[in-house]
Amino acid sequence: MTDKQEFWFAARTKKDQEIATRNLLIKMNIEHFLPTRVTVRQLKYRKKKVEVPVIRNIIFIHASKEVACSLPNDFGLNLFYIRDYATHTMLVVPDKQMNDFMFVMDLNPDGVCVDDTPLQPGDKVLVLKGDLRGVEGELIHIDKKTHVVVRILNLVTWKASIPKSYLKKI
Repeated sequence: MTDKQEFWFAARTKKDQEIATRNLLIKMNIEHFLPTRVTVRQLKYRKKKVEVPVIRNIIFIHASKEVACSLPNDFGLNLFYIRDYATHTMLVVPDKQMNDFMFVMDLNPDGVCVDDTPLQPGDKVLVLKGDLRGVEGELIHIDKKTHVVVRILNLVTWKASIPKSYLKKI
């Protein structure tokens, strides 16, 4: 890992600090991704639309290792980088997985079911048709329906319902 090359890093934030951290990263002009959705909350006498993170306490940062390490150390951001269990270094999310994740989340964040528990491995598949064309994942069946599971290794798993005719085994 070179100091100038940029990678996607997954970082934890303190409880309910994802939006504030995102706003600081915007001010600092640091590329990041925070998947959010709009939900309606009932207040005492009215309803209010609020933006909430899809994945609690996690934000993705695209930067060099030097810049990523300087955010909590030099700038005081409350970030705790997730470690890769195998190498004991900062977890680097591959660009393909991150791009697939951003594509799915931008397409329909409400239709995606996020699950951080590992699933049984299935067939590796490629989506050939539809809005998710090009996304790679694993095939699973839930209640006689076909789902494609896409993962960011050691971090998060999400699934989307896709017709079998849209899939090709890799």
